[in-house]
Formats: sequence, structure tokens, C-alpha cells
Amino acid sequence: MAALDSLSLFTSLGLSEQKARETLKNSAQQTLGSTIDKATGILLYGLASRLRDTRRLSFLVSYIASKKIHTEPQLSAALEYVRSHPLDPIDTVDFERECGVGVIVTPEQIEEAVEAAINRHRPQLLVERYHFNMGLLMGEARAVLKWADGKMIKNEVDMQVLHLLGPKLEADLEKKFKVAKA
Repeated sequence: MAALDSLSLFTSLGLSEQKARETLKNSAQQTLGSTIDKATGILLYGLASRLRDTRRLSFLVSYIASKKIHTEPQLSAALEYVRSHPLDPIDTVDFERECGVGVIVTPEQIEEAVEAAINRHRPQLLVERYHFNMGLLMGEARAVLKWADGKMIKNEVDMQVLHLLGPKLEADLEKKFKVAKA
């Protein structure tokens, strides 16, 4: 990949031209290769828009490019870690542990966590049906599986709720009115 192509790639991801040039000076270009998938691009953009300490840019880019950091919660944890540990050198073992590097969350674990959350709220869910706050279920599953992909959790919640309640009825499509407090 030509240097100009790389520069325009990094600036299109939200890096200033200066930050993009600094990134290209390090090994990130070799790490990234010539193609970047959409998920990696989104993480790089998130990094570029939220990172304040540019000394850590190449360090974090290498973790994203090598897919050691591959979810938004991991990126948020990584940014928090470098903010709270401003002095060099970074303890990579501690950094990786705090950011969930190497943690694999299986679909079975997501299924079990969602099932447990639904079971805790089953009576209320059966009464409120689709007016129930599904975010509560997703939040409980996320609390158990910190590094799980949020989209996978949402899909599992949707699938299990549909299995429990069946398709939406006419009453489920009506807006839920809030009762005014006296």
C-alpha cells in the first residue's frame, strides 16, 4: 500500500494529518496490511476520535490491527487504561487482562446468560410482553459477559423473547402510556 493511500485512509478514519503521519512512521502500516475490514475501521475511527495521548496511538493501533482488541467494550477499556496509566512503560500483561485480550465469549455462554436474565424476569415479562424493557435483559447479560459482542446479546434476547412470547399481538403494537403521578 502506498504511503499516500495509507495517509488518506487514516485521515478518513478521523485522524488529523499529523497523527496519521505519526502512525505511518511506526509499524502500524506493516501490521495493518493493505485491507481493513469494516469492524477494524470503526474501532480505528473510535480510537482516533477519543484518544488524547498520541504517544499511545501506535501501541493501540497494533492491538486493533492484530484483532487483539476487536470490540467496542475492549476499546473503551483500553482507552481508560492508557488514560489511567500515563507513565511508560505499559505493563502489557496487566493491560491485556484489563482489556479482555484473548477472552473468547462463545454463543453458548451468551445463550445461557440471556436465558438466566429472562428467567429472573419471566413473570413480569409474561405480563408486560413486548412493553417490557429489553435493555434490562441485555444489561444483565452484559454484566455477566463483560467482553461479549453487544449485537450478539441483542439478537439472542430478541430470539429468546420471541420464543417465550410468540409473535407480537395487536396489544403489543400499541403505545404504552405512562401513568401520571399524583
